Amino acid sequence: MDFQLHGRSRAPRLRFKKAEGIMKLTLLITCFLLFTACAAKPGEPMAFPTTCNDADDGKYVAITGYLTDGGSLYCSNTGGRMDCNFTLTEKSDGGAKILASIAQGSGASSVEDFGKSYKRSDLKIHDNSGGMVKVGDKVTLSGKFSVIPGGSSCFITVDRIDK
Repeated sequence: MDFQLHGRSRAPRLRFKKAEGIMKLTLLITCFLLFTACAAKPGEPMAFPTTCNDADDGKYVAITGYLTDGGSLYCSNTGGRMDCNFTLTEKSDGGAKILASIAQGSGASSVEDFGKSYKRSDLKIHDNSGGMVKVGDKVTLSGKFSVIPGGSSCFITVDRIDK
């Protein structure tokens, strides 16, 4: 068989298409691995902190409690992402509490922009699977636990919300 077409061989074109397919497959696998590596994983379960212990600073933890707005919410961009500061309470009616910084956004484990003023019913908080969380719901928050030196207060920078 002759693979000549207008004086040019078809073999290089076939090798190019095969190489192009391999490059696309490699790119797809790389994107998948990066996505799964960056996805937030559940933290190490931690009892609700009733006191802030310096030894816990920097740990990636999971804390279960009740998500509240503490009477008001504010959002700020101090660490490269816009965070809204909620309160996580030990019990549905209060008890011990810590600050929970949740990223503002529209994807998983985030809170949608609520403007300057809001009603609790207007808050759109997404859990890790994309479902909605309401203020007052029992949740498990995973993220980096931070303790102010001396243990005067502590907070969690939330990467994952599970209902």
